[in-house]
Amino acid sequence: MPEKNRTISRRDFLKTAGAVSLGSSLVPIRASAETSASASTMNPEKMVVPTRPFGKTGVDVPILSLGGVLGMSDQLMFRQALRMGVSYWDTADSYGWGKNEKAIGKYISRFPDDRKKIFLVTKSSASDPKKLREKLNESLQRMNTSYIDLYFIHHIADVKEKLTRDVRVWAEKTKAQGKIRFFGFSAHKNMENSMLAAAKLGWIDGIMMSYNYRLMVKSDMKRAVDACAKAGIGLTAMKTQASFSANFYASIGSETD
Repeated sequence: MPEKNRTISRRDFLKTAGAVSLGSSLVPIRASAETSASASTMNPEKMVVPTRPFGKTGVDVPILSLGGVLGMSDQLMFRQALRMGVSYWDTADSYGWGKNEKAIGKYISRFPDDRKKIFLVTKSSASDPKKLREKLNESLQRMNTSYIDLYFIHHIADVKEKLTRDVRVWAEKTKAQGKIRFFGFSAHKNMENSMLAAAKLGWIDGIMMSYNYRLMVKSDMKRAVDACAKAGIGLTAMKTQASFSANFYASIGSETD
């Protein structure tokens, strides 16, 4: 085999690695491939991650996200991610005991004009409105921003228990105040039932859940994804490498929840 056929370029490697990154908004494979091809054809020398609509929010987000336990010394990673179109930044108040949010805050303070380019996502495990307000304000302060694009309640397993009427009132009030744009939750277990329940609520904007080659073929997951799509809920996939996810994410400093 000729050497040129056995050698993968840096640009092709990034494309391949990007295809299996931590968080990706779900879309049919064919549509994703067509979008990628279009982006590559338009500018073959510059790789910019393609985007797709995020549910019914009216916002287009990149098909890959940057998240996890990045620190103060990782400013170049934030900078390069944004240059490549990876503008969906996922974090949580618990990542690095708040250090990841502070690292994002450092970047925003250095490059304030970039804030409007970033689709910023963070999470809190609180489900009491008073505690949610406190946690949100702490996250806003750490990240040097006046608003969060998508705010998640972390680790939801029982929608009926956690997503109460009081939480809905809090979410709508906080949206009206301009502190969050969209609201949703992340799920690590009982995901399919949680997604189906959320699809019936009518006020959930986004869900982050485990989604990989093991889960995507299960009938319950297919039904849950279809229900959320019909409800206009934006979906973000995490742990996309299944049992290999821990090593992969650790190597790139990505999703660790």
